[in-house]
Amino acid sequence: MAAKPGKPFSSKGGKQLTYKGKDSSGTKFGGKPGGKKPFKPYKNTEKKTRPGKANDGGRKLGFSNAGKGPQGKRKLPADGRGPLAKKGKRGEKKLTDEELKKNRLQKKKELKNSRQQMERKEMFDIIRQCKGVWGNLRRKKCDEEQKKKLMKELHGLIRGKMKQMAFAHDSVRVLQCFIQFGNQKQRWEVFEELKDGVLAMSKSPYGKHVVKKLLMYGNKELVAAVIQMFKGHIRQMLRHAAASTIVEYAYNDKAVLAQRLMITDELYGPTYAICKSLEHNTIEKVVKENPEKLENIMDETKQVIVPLTQKEQVIKHSVVHKVFLDFFLLAPDKQRSEMIESIREAVVYMAHTHDGARVAMRCLWHGTAK
Repeated sequence: MAAKPGKPFSSKGGKQLTYKGKDSSGTKFGGKPGGKKPFKPYKNTEKKTRPGKANDGGRKLGFSNAGKGPQGKRKLPADGRGPLAKKGKRGEKKLTDEELKKNRLQKKKELKNSRQQMERKEMFDIIRQCKGVWGNLRRKKCDEEQKKKLMKELHGLIRGKMKQMAFAHDSVRVLQCFIQFGNQKQRWEVFEELKDGVLAMSKSPYGKHVVKKLLMYGNKELVAAVIQMFKGHIRQMLRHAAASTIVEYAYNDKAVLAQRLMITDELYGPTYAICKSLEHNTIEKVVKENPEKLENIMDETKQVIVPLTQKEQVIKHSVVHKVFLDFFLLAPDKQRSEMIESIREAVVYMAHTHDGARVAMRCLWHGTAK
């Protein structure tokens, strides 16, 4: 028997499936099978126009082009320096960059003056006059005769007002100039008026310069009087970053032996101060005379100087290195080992002075391998 031919597969209901793919879009709109959709231009009966064109009567809407073209360009001035400044909407003349910068600086200056006038009140006009005299006084062209006249005028302005001027960044420069160019009598007058505030000025970032100028330009009596004001406050001043620089300058550059001993004595503790006398006025003599007090003195000295190593600006001063060296020369082995352990990270900041280098050497000699 011959096999019957197979029937084509159809879905239920007798409906034949159609393939929808790329050919369907082409054949659906009358194209060839497998082709793209035929292009039909969009028909619009209304005619579009641009905003500047007119639809009727040739009348233009919006902005006109009047003034443009070769005849509408801005004319150059006769000297050929460039085009004229542009004008604003209401005909105002626009400012250049230099003029704007000048206006900003002028407004900033006026704001600063008004703020200072509110803060200083009656001192504002006096300080302004002092700054004018100071500007003429510090010029190189100012001769001796004119300098004396200006110094007399400046002295009359600042008399009785020096405390208020010593803590401001601009007026303190006037005081520094007055101390520098004044005579010894005028410098003593400055000191007498400011001696109650020497400690406060030493801690001020601006007032410390006045104290330094008194030490720099004063005679021996004035220097001794200024250093005497530090007595009893050396430990407090050395812990302050600004005041420690004044103590260091006085110790290194201006102090004599007795004044140096006075500065360092406060760093050895109260036991040393009790045992000290006119004959035994150094740490070596006191320890030699009172050997039983050695451990107490070294322990109190350690408590004073170890906190100073925590500040980088303070540990660099030679007055601190001197006390550290005395400790290492006199302390017992146990206390010396404890000190090396405490300051091992700060030794690198001490090696630039003579005493500090000797301290670093003893740390290497007596320290452990660690």
